Amino acid sequence: MKNIYFLALILCLSIIGNQAKSQAPYNNVFGTKSYVEYVEGNMPFLISIPHDGTLRPEDISERTCTNCSKNQDIYTIEIGKAIREHIFKLTGLYPYLVISHLHRTKLDPNRSIKEAAGEDVQAQIAWTEFHHFIDSAITEVEQKYGKGLYIDLHGHRHKVERVELGYLLTGEELRLPDDFLNDESFYQYSSIKNLVSNNNKSYSYTQLLRGPESFGTMLENRGFTAVPSLNIPFPKEDEPIFSGGFNTEKHSSASGGTVDGIQVEIGMELRKDPVKRFEFAETLSEVVLKYLKTYYFENITN
Repeated sequence: MKNIYFLALILCLSIIGNQAKSQAPYNNVFGTKSYVEYVEGNMPFLISIPHDGTLRPEDISERTCTNCSKNQDIYTIEIGKAIREHIFKLTGLYPYLVISHLHRTKLDPNRSIKEAAGEDVQAQIAWTEFHHFIDSAITEVEQKYGKGLYIDLHGHRHKVERVELGYLLTGEELRLPDDFLNDESFYQYSSIKNLVSNNNKSYSYTQLLRGPESFGTMLENRGFTAVPSLNIPFPKEDEPIFSGGFNTEKHSSASGGTVDGIQVEIGMELRKDPVKRFEFAETLSEVVLKYLKTYYFENITN
């Protein structure tokens, strides 16, 4: 029975993969029962959105894991789509987009399959399709462009209202002196490992994390407080920070390859305000383009 299930799953993924390749960049491809959405792109940048789904189908069991988070990262799908449209407006290019439409009570794609889906077969299929789509996009980016950037988009509910950037470093590690962090033993596990080894400015790891041209500082220069950045190089000891989860580790250069990853966590107040979240989406789009131009491609549209 299990062999039949896995053969069917492989066939399903093969069909989905072939369908995705045949679509134009502005078309959407859906997985089984439309639980997962893949929007193909044509530039070296992709976004995944794992926690803003609203679907609660009765035939998928609720997750029973102990103390696991089931909150919805509201408005992150809206922000992700706005980023995609603004980048197209600026460049004529589309980022890749992967979205889970299942509510987090049914599936958490930012966890290993056992914790994400439990024993529910349909949830497991959705989890597999979500990660298959990301892998397909990353493979295409590496083949076409040689390197690129991946953002896993989230929302946080911490008391300090700012953008948290996850590079697979804990708050405690971010508080270490630069000399410690710049050691290879730290950055070889980082989600921007490839960029540390291959950036055209020869910046150190800590310069890329919190220097004048870091992603966080670029956001700060545009009016959005971020950590780590030049102004806030690390959180205080009593301040939590999301350091990057399963997706950021699995799909970034931390696990090999040449696509670097950043987990972007947006505060609740920023997400709830319709004007501010649209402004943030536009700003993040422009920061991504500047980041790509600074470190990856001199002319992103060429």
